[in-house]
Amino acid sequence: MKKIFRYIILACMFLMLVACGKKDSEKAFDEKVKEVKEQVTKNGEEGLESTKLLAKLFNKATYKVNKVEENGDSAQLDVTIKAVNLGRYMDELSAHLQNTASAESTEEELNKIAVEYFTELLKNEKDLEYSESNVQIQMTKIDGKWEIENAADFYIALYGGQGQVSDLPAQN
Repeated sequence: MKKIFRYIILACMFLMLVACGKKDSEKAFDEKVKEVKEQVTKNGEEGLESTKLLAKLFNKATYKVNKVEENGDSAQLDVTIKAVNLGRYMDELSAHLQNTASAESTEEELNKIAVEYFTELLKNEKDLEYSESNVQIQMTKIDGKWEIENAADFYIALYGGQGQVSDLPAQN
């Protein structure tokens, strides 16, 4: 009798674990966020020092999938994205450059000013302003692969809720 009871408990535990697993669309979303962060890091490493520091700020973005509704080849994910308010800091940097740089400033001089600005931001990490966005991510399964349909909303949230669709990276 005890053995039967143990097997029933084990079977129930196994079913609970299987039921609590992530849905395929959520796994695909996780992978997309990872890909975007890796691409930003790669682009930062290939660019100027200021670009590397900006990538570090971008990669502080976090997210939480609150709810997943999957129906055949379509899914909707309710996601909360918390990201550094890059729009604010880019505006501040632009104003700072206008006040400190001259018309004859070289790219190296401008990069140095930007590096100083971003380094100071990263030193005071706890004081960074974050933007929290709730985004309804629409996904469609195309040829067996989940794709984000409203990528612009996703990217804008990752950039701290700031930006224009034209400012965003290639959306594929």
